[in-house]
Amino acid sequence: MKSKVIKAGLVGVIMSLSLTAQALPMSQVVFAKGSYCGSYTGDLSKGRVFKIWLGANQELVINTDGHVQSVRDSKGRRLADHGDYDYRYYIRSKGEHRITMVGSGFSTAEFCAY
Repeated sequence: MKSKVIKAGLVGVIMSLSLTAQALPMSQVVFAKGSYCGSYTGDLSKGRVFKIWLGANQELVINTDGHVQSVRDSKGRRLADHGDYDYRYYIRSKGEHRITMVGSGFSTAEFCAY
């Protein structure tokens, strides 16, 4: 009986986490014509997902006062951060990538693709 209560509680926690992830606001990263970079300024305290279209063999560099929680490629794979003072990701597959970020209130972020 005790294991059923634990399993039910665990299922409830997992479901609430998945609902929270789905409820994050989403923004498209847009590059100005002729620019390699796009930016965001706003509230990141509740988290935000950024969508960005990238080509294969590019490098994504993110400068922010917030925190990048994850970057997922167009196939849903989590990419490793290779940056020291910024966030750097090597892009292997073209398509829409998703960046999940959080900050302490008002934050800025610059997304550059080279």
